[in-house]
Amino acid sequence: MNNNTYVILNTSEITDENSTIDFSKLLNTNANYLRKSNDGTKAVVKYSGTQPSFLNGKTTYTHAEILVEMSTEDWLKEV
Repeated sequence: MNNNTYVILNTSEITDENSTIDFSKLLNTNANYLRKSNDGTKAVVKYSGTQPSFLNGKTTYTHAEILVEMSTEDWLKEV
């Protein structure tokens, strides 16, 4: 069972020079390894356990919920 929690962020929240995203509190090692939407405007981060404070107020997804979101046309890649 996957107990990770997922959050979809605008990529600008990650790449902005004043970004508060602390990758040491995430399971993602850095911005280069994030799943990004097809248009590149959104990215998924994940954590386990207590929600990092910089994600307060963000919508969270379970593993099952993020799989549903990733199956939409915004995220699915044509093969």
